[in-house]
Amino acid sequence: MLKKRLGIYIYFKQNKFIRQLKRYGHLIYVNKDKKYLLLYIDESDVSQTIKELERLKYVSDIIVSQYPNIKREYDRENHEARDYRVI
Repeated sequence: MLKKRLGIYIYFKQNKFIRQLKRYGHLIYVNKDKKYLLLYIDESDVSQTIKELERLKYVSDIIVSQYPNIKREYDRENHEARDYRVI
């Protein structure tokens, strides 16, 4: 069975803390220039993990991904009825 996971973006102060942050979830992406990384964690552990991360001195900001809130199903619309051509 698949577990529902959620992505969180973590902004850190120095690149040397990447290894310590890897233990909080599944590391997907690291941007060393802008100093942030993307971790996937289980949805059941999100609130507890964020509380732990906020206590760390080297973490400057945490953003939870909004992907689950995005509408991914689109209705088919009949756009042919509208004609915007100027005659």
